[in-house]
Amino acid sequence: MSGLIKGQILKHLSKFVLNLNPNQIKLSALKGEGELTGLELNCAVLTELLELPAWVRLVQATCNRAAIRIQWTKLKTVPIQLSLDEIRVRIETCEELRGEGTGTGMALPQPQGYYGFTDKVVDGISMSVNLVHVTLTSLAFTASFQMSRIVVESKSPSWQKASLPHTRLKEMDRGEVLIFKELSWQTVRIEARSTVATDLTPLRLITNQARCRITLKKRMSDCAILGVRLVTILDDLLWVLTDDQLKAALHFVDSVSGLVKKATEETQKVKAARKLDNNSGGGRKASQPASSPGTRTFAKYDVTETSYHFYSDRIDLHFCDDPGGGRSEHPELQGGGAFQVSLAKLQVDYYPYHLARGDRKHWVRYTDTSHKMWLQSNLASFDTKLLDVLLAGQNKTPLSRGGRG
Repeated sequence: MSGLIKGQILKHLSKFVLNLNPNQIKLSALKGEGELTGLELNCAVLTELLELPAWVRLVQATCNRAAIRIQWTKLKTVPIQLSLDEIRVRIETCEELRGEGTGTGMALPQPQGYYGFTDKVVDGISMSVNLVHVTLTSLAFTASFQMSRIVVESKSPSWQKASLPHTRLKEMDRGEVLIFKELSWQTVRIEARSTVATDLTPLRLITNQARCRITLKKRMSDCAILGVRLVTILDDLLWVLTDDQLKAALHFVDSVSGLVKKATEETQKVKAARKLDNNSGGGRKASQPASSPGTRTFAKYDVTETSYHFYSDRIDLHFCDDPGGGRSEHPELQGGGAFQVSLAKLQVDYYPYHLARGDRKHWVRYTDTSHKMWLQSNLASFDTKLLDVLLAGQNKTPLSRGGRG
């Protein structure tokens, strides 16, 4: 029995894990427990699966230990527990943007079929990771990113712990389901060092506990994702920067900004078209007045469109001189200087695929009073320029084909 299960595990995981063999798998089917050790992930497949930005290349990804626990008799109410010890990843920037796909020839699973029991179990999986360490290398800098004590778990719509059936909301008339997940971590440490100006002090940033609340909306007929609301909530942040560290930050931004901008321009149109297609397709019914309590609850937490949000109670930035090489070269600051910037209750809301003429009533804390005139003026200017281009095209003499009498 154990050998058969190991064979199925090897069959499915061999797409994602390199050189996987039965000796790396410890299994107790009756207890619902399993463990894998010494995993080297397939970078090509992982790049496609995670849809990594086109300006980076995944070089290596390893996990020293992965454990899973399944309570077979409580699958409807208790989530599957997935525990990972250490994940180490090496990434490098590309001189030119990667082409679409990686040429693996492997067909990754596509959303299909009605949203059923298996999908509910997979969406409800809880995961914990002790440490994630990412190293990013480019021609101008090297950076390391370390995140510890990561937990991903399902929550209720009010972001409280609950059994799995209470972590989803369904709207049967529209054929949609909302899924609520929370990602939290204890600390994040970021360090970047310039390889061009080696005398610059490394840039360091350490943040405390934070959490990210994710609301997914899926279409029940084919499990396609229709929209995502991602809210990052950060504890108080204190960051001290010297002149050299500020220069190192500018080196970091300058070295990747060109590729990031180019990649964004190429991918945003594709993703926006996909979002519009999902919103218009799938046989969605026109919205009905919220009559039943379930309908009103769904409307309260509904994801009208994909959006990203950031909030922090307080961010303190200290810019100062260090004795020696970090001292400012400005004559008036020869004896040293410093200033502080404090941001209280900072909130940023970003709607990347919103149509210019679309309704904004669902936007967080948004009112038309201060933006309406500015928006109408810009739309009118765009309409005028578009009309001029169309009329100019109509006035051009059409080209004639050669060889026709």
